[in-house]
Amino acid sequence: MRPWWVALALLAVPAVAQEAGVGNVYGTALGSGWENWSWAKVELSSEVQGSQRKPIRVEAGPYQALYLHHAPFDTTPYKSVAMLIQGMDGGTQQLRIVAVVDGKPLDAQAYPVTLPESGWKKVELPLARIGADKKQIDGLWVQNATDKPIAPFYVTEIALN
Repeated sequence: MRPWWVALALLAVPAVAQEAGVGNVYGTALGSGWENWSWAKVELSSEVQGSQRKPIRVEAGPYQALYLHHAPFDTTPYKSVAMLIQGMDGGTQQLRIVAVVDGKPLDAQAYPVTLPESGWKKVELPLARIGADKKQIDGLWVQNATDKPIAPFYVTEIALN
């Protein structure tokens, strides 16, 4: 039997603990527990000339998405999601970032992104902005927001912070 002070110390531990590695969604490869469930054509760890990054290359038809899935986890320890995105079509690509809860996208809270004419765009947004704050989520989409195919784009350094 444990002394009373050990039991009290155990009660003081926060109920929500950050799962090891879940915040590292994608660096140069998928993070622990993350899976590619995309319905767009994707290439993980693709080579980009002149770069040490190994981003995900995405070819998305109308409303297709890069979909990174994870077993449901609590987002309470996290405040935001960040990623780098680079387009290939001179600033005309329209995307949206969507959180997934219970296998369903939170479409109403989708975050619109217009890619710049060149270079990487850092996207960092509060989880509350995409409806994923203090929820059990099971994935993230980076989706073509249009009814037409778009030029390929790249996504990397995806992390929950």
